[in-house]
Amino acid sequence: MNIKKAKLLGSSYIGLFGIANDKLCFVPHSTDEKTMKTIEETLDVKAVKISIYESSLLAVFSKINNKEIFLPSYALPKEIETIEKEIKVKVINTEQALGNLIEINDTGAVVSLSLKEETAKQLTKNGLEIVQTNLAKTDAVGSSIVLTNKSFLISPKATMEEVKNIQDKLNIKGGSSTANTGDSFVRNSVLANTKGIIAGDLTTGFELNRIEEALEGWKWKDLK
Repeated sequence: MNIKKAKLLGSSYIGLFGIANDKLCFVPHSTDEKTMKTIEETLDVKAVKISIYESSLLAVFSKINNKEIFLPSYALPKEIETIEKEIKVKVINTEQALGNLIEINDTGAVVSLSLKEETAKQLTKNGLEIVQTNLAKTDAVGSSIVLTNKSFLISPKATMEEVKNIQDKLNIKGGSSTANTGDSFVRNSVLANTKGIIAGDLTTGFELNRIEEALEGWKWKDLK
């Protein structure tokens, strides 16, 4: 698995600005070419510049798997048109910050208890197995877990009960770590797919090892 540390838009919180699957990574329009190249080489993807609701905080408003991208209903038509050139778009009828409240892979979704029931039902229509829960005493589950089709990386503040629920329902293994020298909102600091990991440049060597172990799919008990 390829591993790099980087900044995006001058920020160590690279996971706030990027969303990736195994073929694509969407990044903000102002991303420089050097960072674009780092992302493409590390994740083995095509990097594409977009905005959502005229914002660079792509992961706050959206999430992506290999089949489609989930966008809130307030995404602008011109943005949807650009994104549809690369991947199927599923517009979710919500005014909430969708990306903060969900994290997805091709088969499942971890969904915040704060996400409205009718919104969560829209995800099930796409065949995703839903785990509706809060994590680590926060409803910002989209910031507390990184899901790939291979594994997951979760906040070390998550309880064993929360972890077991995800493992059992999504049939996937993973582990925990902070990033960026102690940030427990790991999705804000990590951009990953099944082929690579990019962590914020403040991530320590110890954290990077833990992140790699988790996203390689090691058993949870081996990481505690």
